[in-house]
Amino acid sequence: MRKKNTKSATILVDTKDPDYHKYEKLKEKLRYQQALRENAKKIDHKQVRLNIQAGALPTPTYYIMTGLAAVIAAYGLLSNSSAVIIGAMLITMMLGPVAGISLALIDNRWIMFRTSLKTLMLGLLLMFAIGVVLGLFHYNLPMSREILARTQPNLMDLMIALAAGAAGAFACVSPRLSIPVVETAVANAIIPPVVASAILFAHLQWQQAFSALILAFTNMVAIQVSASLVLWLSGFRRGTGHELSNGFATFVKRNMVSLVFLTVLGVYLSFNFSTSVHQQVYNYQVESNIRKVFEQRDNVISTIQYNSRPDFTLIRVVVMGNHKPNNNDIQALEASMPEDVAHHKTRIQVRFIPVSIIQNGDFGNQIQPEEVKGLKFDKVS
Repeated sequence: MRKKNTKSATILVDTKDPDYHKYEKLKEKLRYQQALRENAKKIDHKQVRLNIQAGALPTPTYYIMTGLAAVIAAYGLLSNSSAVIIGAMLITMMLGPVAGISLALIDNRWIMFRTSLKTLMLGLLLMFAIGVVLGLFHYNLPMSREILARTQPNLMDLMIALAAGAAGAFACVSPRLSIPVVETAVANAIIPPVVASAILFAHLQWQQAFSALILAFTNMVAIQVSASLVLWLSGFRRGTGHELSNGFATFVKRNMVSLVFLTVLGVYLSFNFSTSVHQQVYNYQVESNIRKVFEQRDNVISTIQYNSRPDFTLIRVVVMGNHKPNNNDIQALEASMPEDVAHHKTRIQVRFIPVSIIQNGDFGNQIQPEEVKGLKFDKVS
């Protein structure tokens, strides 16, 4: 048996050689050119198509990982933990069927479209069923902020979904991008809204459940459209010579239904976004006026609650301090209040809690009464 020569060649370079820096620059240029060639590798369309089609199949692994992701997301929503929700996104496989639908539309492959759509719908039904079961099992838990955050879709959610779909498509066609990492953004746009809708459905909160479902549907449509566009621009297109010669018109034709849905949803979400902005401006003006009136009298505002009524908005304010506001103060404050989003009047109701300052010995002489307004109190509901 011949022994392998394990010795490697060693090149010694004399750094004092006057041509040393010239050789180093030449080597750097060669490495740069090699990196450019690596980065400019053509897309393997055949392999990418096979990978996308494989990811769109309704395999047992897909359903197991989707179910587990739904369980983790449900408990993250119920416990109001964004970290747990993100953890659920790391194990999901939702990009596969969405990318399959995108590729099927631009390639005009209806068998693949039906397979991908079936995989996606069954996965969504599985997530919704798990959300309903866990929502009923933990029926006594209140609706967390993470759940309620999915009930107010607006235009920003649409923009996020479009970017997530484009990133997912780029990950599918580029060998230098990690699909699991990008898939997290896609899954985050789909799984939490679906599970949140199921939990709200289990609690019989129909309107909020429908709003969360609208968010999930919006995200899926936006992701599919942007993924289809990226794949189309990357050269994924099949059809007759006449169809392909029409260019972008063929893309619009094959994605017509999705584009119509996207347009309608965009108008609806734009209206929601405008309403949300007006509501935030209204809340800021209300709270600013309330603080100007009460905090200048050494009082502390504990909570400000908004209650919408048919003809007006009732603002409940909890104030703690030494100076009790009178009716004239409330009337003056109401007169300075703006109209709410529905152009109704704003009414003020104050709950005043007197505060007694108890201090020991000479320490009391070191604190002036006006410093009470800097103290922090627990919120009182």
